Amino acid sequence: MLIIINIIIMDLLIISKWELRRTGLNFGKKTLVLSAAILILIGLVSLFVSQNGLHINDNIYKVVVTDPAIAEVLKTDDKFDVYIAKNTEATELFEHRGFDILITGNNIRYHSSEKSIAALDALDKAIVRYDEARLLSYNDLNNTFPVWITVENVERQQVFQAPTLQKLPDFEKIPDSTGSSIPLEITTSENPGKETASYDSIKEITGTNKLSPIEDQVLSTPSHFNPPFPFKSVVLSFLFIFPIFFIAQLFSSSIMEERIRRKGELLLVSPLGSYKIVLGKLLPYLLISLVMMAGITVNIKGNALMLIIMLPVVLMFLSTAFLGAIIARSYKELSFVLIFMSVILSGYIFFPAMFVSIHAISIISPVTLIVMLLEGEQVSVTDYLFSTTPFYLVSILGFIFGIFIYREEDLFTQKTIRNKLLDSVHEFIKRAPAPLFFLSMALLPLAFSTQLMLIVLMFNLPVKTGIVIFIILAALIEEVVKSAGIYTVFSRKLSDASIRNALKFGILSGTGFFVGEKLLLLVVISSIAGSVFGSAMGIGLLVFPLLLHITSTTAASLSLRSRNYLFSIILATMIHSAYNLYLVRSVLFE
Repeated sequence: MLIIINIIIMDLLIISKWELRRTGLNFGKKTLVLSAAILILIGLVSLFVSQNGLHINDNIYKVVVTDPAIAEVLKTDDKFDVYIAKNTEATELFEHRGFDILITGNNIRYHSSEKSIAALDALDKAIVRYDEARLLSYNDLNNTFPVWITVENVERQQVFQAPTLQKLPDFEKIPDSTGSSIPLEITTSENPGKETASYDSIKEITGTNKLSPIEDQVLSTPSHFNPPFPFKSVVLSFLFIFPIFFIAQLFSSSIMEERIRRKGELLLVSPLGSYKIVLGKLLPYLLISLVMMAGITVNIKGNALMLIIMLPVVLMFLSTAFLGAIIARSYKELSFVLIFMSVILSGYIFFPAMFVSIHAISIISPVTLIVMLLEGEQVSVTDYLFSTTPFYLVSILGFIFGIFIYREEDLFTQKTIRNKLLDSVHEFIKRAPAPLFFLSMALLPLAFSTQLMLIVLMFNLPVKTGIVIFIILAALIEEVVKSAGIYTVFSRKLSDASIRNALKFGILSGTGFFVGEKLLLLVVISSIAGSVFGSAMGIGLLVFPLLLHITSTTAASLSLRSRNYLFSIILATMIHSAYNLYLVRSVLFE
């Protein structure tokens, strides 16, 4: 056994060495230097943004004031570009030089434009924040803020986490100033004499006491309960993803070049099997990705666990790049496939991470685990399995079906994407025992991952609308997966399209999907088991889902005898959707 393992490892290393040499010769020094410079630049920009935040809203509102003390208050908010002038000059600037707000004496004037009104709203919020910072500087906070809230974390069915409290920004100390408290009148430039709102004096905000806000003081008043957004951690997590895009592109280009220039024929005639060739070519790109992410982890002082979390993500992108390079007929078609899949995967990976600490659905993305580690939270084994198992399974699935068609009749011909996918399914059917049973089970991770992507999208819709759309689309995806083998058998004439065979194939395919679904759900579905989306994905009694899968797939199989694939899928989807809608009727009609 050890001898066989050593031989396999040596074969993989030989292919990997050849791949590195060949790829290195195809890229000039200028290309490599430019690529490295771009990679470093994006890394530096991302680090800078994560450390300092985005400043696209700085100085977007121009305000002219006549009182320096008021200017000091407004300068605590970066959105304001404050200018101090005398009364005559201030009026001139406001009316003719594009200033949004004018504060003279006890009057605040603004234009009727949307920007000026928005500036007025920002001014109101800046005053409130400044006033809160001033109150925080008092010794007796109980009298300063008479209403406080005690937060008690209560575990809920969907594992909602209690939101953190919003911290106030730091404020600089303002010199002492004196002045009486007078009401402020807000007027528009069109009607200066009309009073539209009033505030406490801004001069009172400066006060007679020196401000010394408590650093990192947190308010526990109702207005400060806002859902947190881990902006810094999400930006840092992007540093892990960008190298994967770059390396996956190199991997797919290498495969595509072998096909276009027919260099892959030398490998195909070698005594090495297709799986050794593919794994050998994959190995250097996988190792380079992991090394780069290890460097990023060290640079941001992250946890070594981050590499284990990102491993399935790397495999997912590389498997997508590999399969795309196999089925595409040209570089143009390959670019379309890779861009489409990259957009889908990026949305699946990053969007849920923005809801970490808010909803359990966020855990479907491995990047959420990265964000949790960066935020100092713990990651459990259950969370890891739920987030990464679909990535592992789909990646393995992509490589297996890609290896099936890593042969001359598919690599060096202009077959359509559909025909190449059918070829891969055909190869599976020829090699596997009880092929339709195990094919549905093997394709299950693809359906499961797609359904998780749908959850990301449906989560933004109203609950009832999202559930209905999700149930219909999820049923459609499952029926496509279950019928893929049956369609291949009938379209390639691997078996007679008799009623008996249709019934047998429907029962085998439906049963295989049911068995695989329950095994997969036991491993990864526990994190969202209490949600209605979990119910729609198959949680429930064992007998009825089994009958459902057999019935819907058999209906599709009988329809496929006439090779009307669209009608068969619609019919099966309607049967499947009706059952799932009935399952969650209490939510839809409450």
